[in-house]
Amino acid sequence: MIQEPETAPGRSMGRRTIGWISGMFIVLLALIPAAAAGAPTVIVSNYTVTPAVLMPGDEGTITVVLTSTASMAPGSPLDLRVDTGGVNTSPITPDNAYIENVLLRSREIEVLSGSFQDVGEIGPGQSLPITFQVRAPGEEGIYFPEVWVSVRDATGVRYPIPVNVGSAYALAKKPSLRVERTVPASVDPGDSFGVTLTLYNDGEASANDISVGINASSDSIASTSPESYYIPVLRPGEEAALNLSFGTDPGAPLGLLPVVATVDYRSADLAVFRQVETIGIPIVGRADMSVASIRTEPARITAGDPVGLTIRIENTGTADATSVRATIGGLSLSGTKEAFLGTIEPGNDGPAVFNLQAGEEGDYPYTLAIQYTDDYGAHTTEQALNLVVAGSDRAPALIIAVVAIVVVIAAALYWYRRRKEE
Repeated sequence: MIQEPETAPGRSMGRRTIGWISGMFIVLLALIPAAAAGAPTVIVSNYTVTPAVLMPGDEGTITVVLTSTASMAPGSPLDLRVDTGGVNTSPITPDNAYIENVLLRSREIEVLSGSFQDVGEIGPGQSLPITFQVRAPGEEGIYFPEVWVSVRDATGVRYPIPVNVGSAYALAKKPSLRVERTVPASVDPGDSFGVTLTLYNDGEASANDISVGINASSDSIASTSPESYYIPVLRPGEEAALNLSFGTDPGAPLGLLPVVATVDYRSADLAVFRQVETIGIPIVGRADMSVASIRTEPARITAGDPVGLTIRIENTGTADATSVRATIGGLSLSGTKEAFLGTIEPGNDGPAVFNLQAGEEGDYPYTLAIQYTDDYGAHTTEQALNLVVAGSDRAPALIIAVVAIVVVIAAALYWYRRRKEE
């Protein structure tokens, strides 16, 4: 009978300790990616090497397109804010991915320029092109430099880019679609407008089964044309134009509202490509000023009276009217003839008060000029008005004079009779 040796207590405790540490390490590894799994990041949605085949020692460029993985919530406006220096000051939102740096790493290909630090935010549905200048190595072959993208609080990206350096084994050609848009400079709330999307194939192969989906992400914009388009094929160097029509709500908020165009297509080897383009629609309001009411104090003006003239000016437009000023012209009465009202919001009014001195009886025509500024610039609107001055009413004075004469006559008769009786 063979006895098995007993396990030493110290060795058993060491094994348990190692097992506990290993278990905790595995749990931490499982928790770390889970914490960042929900954060938005980016993907490399497209790339271009120029020229397509580099000769040994030649210089060229590698352009990659980074696209946000976050989906745009319906009805969320695109809030773009730029200061006077041209710097993006948009507030940070949870749906934006902050790109900390973008690098191109390779042992064979020399990166001449293109180390990007603190690139900034990229919002849902947005894309960002990044270009590196490179020099090919001295030997022919197919090389795969990697693009490294670091995204704050999210999973980073490593994407290999095939580069052909004088190799007889050419890389498979692929399509590359570029989308250009023609958008009106400004759109008034309640107006209809059109947008033209032009698709260009800048690649070296045909793009097949192209589908374009249009999504007006704001409730204030509605598409009045089809929201889906299909293009069977777009060969290298060809282009196709899509004419889109939209309507806006009269109460649309002012600012840049987004329309998202999603473009899906296939290459000859059935590889699927997708790119998302955001079209910013500038909704710019317009102020519209008019006279709401006119009041005088006193209500009936007579010659020689001091007059308080109050003209209420209202804004019936869709944007604030700023620096509002009212001026009376052509009125041959003395007094103040200019009033400053400041800012009048849409649907509100403000009083322009003038203190005048009435002249002789008659009609006094005059012109009210309203000067104001809105998003379209400075404006002046004029309106012809009239002020009536009535003649002085002498009836009360005449009555008083007659009564006084009667009283004097009566007193004289009374005195005469008393003397006669004496």
